[in-house]
Amino acid sequence: MQSASLGSQARLSMAAPGTAWAAFTESHEFVSERLGKQLTILETAGIRGTRSHPAERTRDGTYAVRGAIQYHCSPSLLNWLLPRILGAGTAPTYTLAEALPEFDVLIDRVAQRFLYGSCRVDRAVFRARASGLVELLVELLGTTETVSQLPFPTLAPPTDWPYVWQDCTVTLNGAPRVVTEFELIIDNHLAPRWANSPTATDLYPTDRTVHLQAVVPFTGDTADLYGANTAGASAASLAFTNGAHSLTLQLAQVQFADVSPQVPGKSEIFLHLAGFAKSVGGTPELTITNT
Repeated sequence: MQSASLGSQARLSMAAPGTAWAAFTESHEFVSERLGKQLTILETAGIRGTRSHPAERTRDGTYAVRGAIQYHCSPSLLNWLLPRILGAGTAPTYTLAEALPEFDVLIDRVAQRFLYGSCRVDRAVFRARASGLVELLVELLGTTETVSQLPFPTLAPPTDWPYVWQDCTVTLNGAPRVVTEFELIIDNHLAPRWANSPTATDLYPTDRTVHLQAVVPFTGDTADLYGANTAGASAASLAFTNGAHSLTLQLAQVQFADVSPQVPGKSEIFLHLAGFAKSVGGTPELTITNT
């Protein structure tokens, strides 16, 4: 009997499109993944004097490659992922671009290896809450899946420290704030093009939105954040310091639409902020530095 395929033995790497399997060099530590192929089967399903559906009237249709990978953020990992998420830049500064790079994803699922070709980042979600690690969910679209028994390359796992919530200083409306949790969503709004091919022939970004949510105690120190809306909108930043490393997410302007604080009971009252980052003049809505 074959031994079980355990997720603890899985491995994951990324590289430029067309990279030979043995030439992959990135060693990603990940929490989970659900990237995969989703095939459709087409059938005529017409009226034929019976309720039975004959196998002879079916064909394989197109298939999509989509899914997500969950990470805990660390400096080395972000240097690989940030240019794929934003579109441009090299360490230490990553910037938004109109085009997004393609890349291949290689996953060792123990029993077999899976290669997903010409992937792009559809959405990236940074989130953290008090006392926790900084999480990153990367949602991908790809074009092809290749399954093989070829060996996965020998790669050393990462050893750098991960970022944690207490590393962070959050600045909103020009002042540092006490924040209990945040979520930053970068959405590239990818759309696949289907032509005369069983797989997507292109994945193109149709829009870009950057959305920030934060939860702050509703006190005299944060009351100015309520009622700002568009007229009082200003820059925001999330800055993490991890020993000799630092990560700063700088937003040019965030427009928080009013959502009233409410009394949930006898516990503390919080203000839930949710707004979209906007570019201002020649300053893009988001710039990330990772040193």
